[in-house]
Amino acid sequence: MIRLLLMFVLPALLPVGLYILWRAIAPPKFGGSRAIAREEWEPLPWAWLILAGGLMVMITVFTVIAYPELIIF
Repeated sequence: MIRLLLMFVLPALLPVGLYILWRAIAPPKFGGSRAIAREEWEPLPWAWLILAGGLMVMITVFTVIAYPELIIF
């Protein structure tokens, strides 16, 4: 079960989590959100986040298929 989480769920959700953290924590001069600083909601770039998550899942699956000895626990 942990292997499935590491292979599919983590790579799919990591870009969204990192983006939200970056926008929430970074000051506006470093790319942080001015809307979050004013406590307003800001739309997320879902297309880019889904694309990044899908790409990370594909890289993970390819790596697991090409190098199965890497995931032997």
